[in-house]
Amino acid sequence: MRVELKFFCPELVGPLRGGVYDVPENATISELLEISGSECSYRIPDTSLDYLLFLLNGKSARPDARLSPGDKIYVLRKVFGG
Repeated sequence: MRVELKFFCPELVGPLRGGVYDVPENATISELLEISGSECSYRIPDTSLDYLLFLLNGKSARPDARLSPGDKIYVLRKVFGG
């Protein structure tokens, strides 16, 4: 199935690039990031994951959220402070 991935925090995701990806049925956001990283032999460090916010079709999602055909996944930097 095909899903769309966009990054809005290049300082946290290194060489990963967004685009349309073919992923297995029932893949998760984490698995999508692994697929994206396999293209450039890069894995987002676990320490950086704490600073990322995932949106799945415009709603906040966890990395273990299951994907469906046509989903749009946006990866943003969390905002801290007050």
